[in-house]
Amino acid sequence: MILELDITKLLVVFDRRYSLSEFRTASQVVPGSYADELVERIHNCLFKYPRDILAEYEKYYAVEYSDFAEFLYWKYRVDRDIAQKITARISDGVFIGYCRNSIWMLTDETVTAVLKRILSDLGEKGNESSD
Repeated sequence: MILELDITKLLVVFDRRYSLSEFRTASQVVPGSYADELVERIHNCLFKYPRDILAEYEKYYAVEYSDFAEFLYWKYRVDRDIAQKITARISDGVFIGYCRNSIWMLTDETVTAVLKRILSDLGEKGNESSD
C-alpha cells in the first residue's frame, strides 16, 4: 500500500522491507541498463530512504499514544479507518515507512506499471496504491 499523505509525503506499507537484490531479480531487467537504474530508484524511494515508523513509534512514541493507529492518525494524519487496517497488519511483520520528496516518481505511469508488476512477482499481498 502506498498512501500519498500530501504533495510531498508518502506512507508505504509492505509485507516486509525488500532488498535491492530481491527487487532487481523480480524486475527481470538487464543489469546496468537504464531500466535497472529506474528499478533501483524505485526501490530506494520505497525501501531505502523511508523511516521505519513502526520502530520509531515503539522507541519514542508508545508512551504518548494509546496505540499505533492513534499515532498514525495524530502524527501523520492518516485516516482512522486506514490507520486501523495498517495496525491490524503489524503482527504480520509489515514494513511501514514514511518518506518525503519521492512522490514525483510514483506519478509516472511507466513507474507505476513496473512497480505493480515487481510487487506482484514478489508476492506482495497489499500492493495497491491509494490517494
